[in-house]
Amino acid sequence: MKPAASAAGDLRVFSAADLADATSGFSPLFLIGEGGFGKVFRAMVHLTPVAIKVLDHEGLQGLREFQNEMTILAGLQHPHIVRLLGYTAEGPGESSVPSKDGEGIQALVYELMARGSLDEHLASKNTATSLGWFTRIKIAAQTACALAYLHNNGIIHRDIKPANVFLDADFNAKLGDIGLAAMDRLYGGPGAHRWQNLDTTGQGSSVGQEAIGTWQYLAPEYRTQSHSSVQTDTYALGLTLLQLVTGASGPKDLVHLAQAALEQATLKSKFLDASAGDWDLQAGERMVKLALWCCMHNPSQRPSCATVFTSLKALLERLCSMQP
Repeated sequence: MKPAASAAGDLRVFSAADLADATSGFSPLFLIGEGGFGKVFRAMVHLTPVAIKVLDHEGLQGLREFQNEMTILAGLQHPHIVRLLGYTAEGPGESSVPSKDGEGIQALVYELMARGSLDEHLASKNTATSLGWFTRIKIAAQTACALAYLHNNGIIHRDIKPANVFLDADFNAKLGDIGLAAMDRLYGGPGAHRWQNLDTTGQGSSVGQEAIGTWQYLAPEYRTQSHSSVQTDTYALGLTLLQLVTGASGPKDLVHLAQAALEQATLKSKFLDASAGDWDLQAGERMVKLALWCCMHNPSQRPSCATVFTSLKALLERLCSMQP
């Protein structure tokens, strides 16, 4: 398992034994997450707080996605993308469970995001720890900024959702879980809307494969045609923005509810999350309208993530200028 050659010197090779020592043999006490790729453990390695993603060879996401994440992240540097620190060089083991001495594991080591994932905060019913509305707008802008950067580098994330947005100690957002991302290349003449998805080996995969990602966040064209593009990321971003303004734990029916709230002028009374504080109504309305623009059924009518970021950045600057 090797990173991109151009970025290999920027990544550290971690000893699997060191990672096992730092987690007391991958004890459940250090477990902070679990998904199709395997388990994620919190640890302190060489005086650095880290998150260790250990590949489960029997998981839903296989070695290919695991290697894809490492290859892509090795070449990226952005303040709002979770930073990959290094990897283990050991060969794959037979077991799906990490051994206590780490023998045979394959792992990626990231900076630790102290506040966890955005969905954990949205799911919390503790109003005392709820994210304030200004912080939510900041998180939206930072997520859009990270996506615009990925798109500018020819990368589609393909799994945008609150669970893949992480928060640092100061509640700054960083986009993570790049394993399902595709290096994409537009082909055909001007205006063509077909994409060729490339894996990290550079071999193309055909359009029309089974859609990859989280079903609730898939754009209509992705559900029906397995057709990923920067516009499908934009659609998922729109749903994530709606969750930010409502505090909903999932995106179901949010588009229709947002449209109704705008038409009936009930945004503040029925739609905006009251636990986020006393919303600036113009700011809340701007967030909702941007989200709905992102969720347009026709992908060609959706804004770019760069446009979303520019609009949210301008909104934050306006709000800051209003402070006494």
